[in-house]
Amino acid sequence: MAIILSRGEPSGFLKDDIDTFWSLARKFQLPALLLITVLMGWRHPFTLAVNVLLLLCCTKPTPLSIYMFIEQLRQRDMQKDPRWHKAKFLYAKNVTVEDYKLLCLAKVEIRDVKLDMIGILGGWWVFQTSRI
Repeated sequence: MAIILSRGEPSGFLKDDIDTFWSLARKFQLPALLLITVLMGWRHPFTLAVNVLLLLCCTKPTPLSIYMFIEQLRQRDMQKDPRWHKAKFLYAKNVTVEDYKLLCLAKVEIRDVKLDMIGILGGWWVFQTSRI
């Protein structure tokens, strides 16, 4: 049961859940499209290869978009613990991006954590974390 305010707007808790749902839906929209493309075209391998290559080429994020992703990670950490709002150690120390035709690879150091990320299908995905 949803808690509705007097103006007809959802409460803060429900609004956060809706925002989380839509952000996840946007993040998984292109991987779902890739899965559907593979499932629908697996009987026609040449057409499938062309469609997958076009999808991967057209949805590769720009190398500079890694900074927006890092800022989102920093904002998420600050929401968890607001006393670190002005702390400088939440900023990235080192960012290295390698740009390829179909994807981007990035290595980022934030605080004492090293993140290895891949930029593919319109977003950045963390595939390995390690302590420095």
